[in-house]
Amino acid sequence: DPQSRRIFTTDALGKKVHIIDASNPARLLNVGVIDVAAFGAPNSVAVNDGLVAIAIQAGDKVSPGKVGFYTTSGQLLTTVTVGSLPDMQTFAPNGRTVLVANEGEPNSYGQPGSIDPVGSVSLIRISGSSRGKHSHRSFQVKTLDFSGWNGKQAELRAQGIRIYGPGASVAQDLEPEYIAVSEDSRTAFVTLQ
Repeated sequence: DPQSRRIFTTDALGKKVHIIDASNPARLLNVGVIDVAAFGAPNSVAVNDGLVAIAIQAGDKVSPGKVGFYTTSGQLLTTVTVGSLPDMQTFAPNGRTVLVANEGEPNSYGQPGSIDPVGSVSLIRISGSSRGKHSHRSFQVKTLDFSGWNGKQAELRAQGIRIYGPGASVAQDLEPEYIAVSEDSRTAFVTLQ
């Protein structure tokens, strides 16, 4: 984050995000942590204009995840619920939307108790004041999935799309992995594994 001159790194095993002071690049200092253990484990962190967004996987990976919003000093502002296994997130260049790739990976295939959640993309719209007044912001979430393609496996395969999960619908089999957003913040490109 150029504003605070801090670097934020995920530590999934420790269930935290490290805050590193980079004001002197020759002497990086760990100045704190953001503990997200109460929500799960962090998979991704992104920062824009002093606002830190952390994609947090639920403990069982198939339940809905969260995105936690924090100040650059680590103060929790709010959390919002997103799809299963939020694997990656990014701010749109205009800073008004966070896009989250919710992988929706199954816990197993064909085993007793198998759960295969749908893959999805969450759009978190950020509105309100900025520049140090994060407490006046609001965060609205809309999660989109691929259920509109269910039952169209043959059509998708004919186009070269790989659908192969045992017994999985299209919505379950498509797993968003990474998102890139155009410079004008109007178009998102999502890779699916």
